Amino acid sequence: MKPILLAAVLLTASGLANAELSFLSSGTATRTEAFNVASLPGYAVGTPLALGALVTDQPGTFSFTYLGQESGFTNSLHLSNGLNLFESDPIGTSINIAVAGLGYLPFSFAEIASPTHSAASNGGPWSPNTSIGLVGTNMSFLGTTYAYVLGYNDSAGTATLGDWDDFVIGVNIASHAPEPASYAMLLAGLGLLGFMARHKNKKLS
Repeated sequence: MKPILLAAVLLTASGLANAELSFLSSGTATRTEAFNVASLPGYAVGTPLALGALVTDQPGTFSFTYLGQESGFTNSLHLSNGLNLFESDPIGTSINIAVAGLGYLPFSFAEIASPTHSAASNGGPWSPNTSIGLVGTNMSFLGTTYAYVLGYNDSAGTATLGDWDDFVIGVNIASHAPEPASYAMLLAGLGLLGFMARHKNKKLS
């Protein structure tokens, strides 16, 4: 096997591909109000969507981009590393978080200027009448394609009613962080390449 081809196989086997994101559905809902955020597709009353949470199957760095909102409340997005997105931020503002393990991405939506101060945590508790919905996958917005677009439902009577345009974000994989086992496999592969090169040189001499 040629060294370059072997190296490619080893890189693939060692898990140095991009981390994978998935949306874990906890149920479905029906829009009782039209989804209406500029530059994103509109969704009419009666259209369904999945409720749930984003999970990753590999460590990595993930980006969250503010795409817009239509709400009478003041909402925001909070990452567990202390970074935030607010309605006052320009559309297209992004923040990142490095995730060391597998599982739910550590973020939450919240109302920050209302009497209820309700919130919905990704993979965690949701305040009554709030929820996180999947707006779409591989959606383009102002020249960038987002693997997942999520919308926050801040209050609509129940968690399964609303429009999910109260705070909208795009989520992408910014970079992948290999696990220690992957480094070990890669080093073993590089050692094998070195052995093959030395063995070939001995045969030539």
